[in-house]
Amino acid sequence: MPASAKPVTPNDPVGLCADCLHARTVESAKGSSFLLCQRSATDPSYAKYPRLPVLSCPGHQPTAAKDPAR
Repeated sequence: MPASAKPVTPNDPVGLCADCLHARTVESAKGSSFLLCQRSATDPSYAKYPRLPVLSCPGHQPTAAKDPAR
């Protein structure tokens, strides 16, 4: 399955994943798109391909989040 570098857009009906730092779209050879949660690679409590829309997620991190270390 080739991975796509396309970002998820805020207008997509994916809920919190639309602006999450850990979300990535993956496109199949047949052209279908899936949302991959990259947190699933290190934490098994996160679904690799979550059921959408995601309405609550303890690991949600907005891409526009301010640096907490400032």
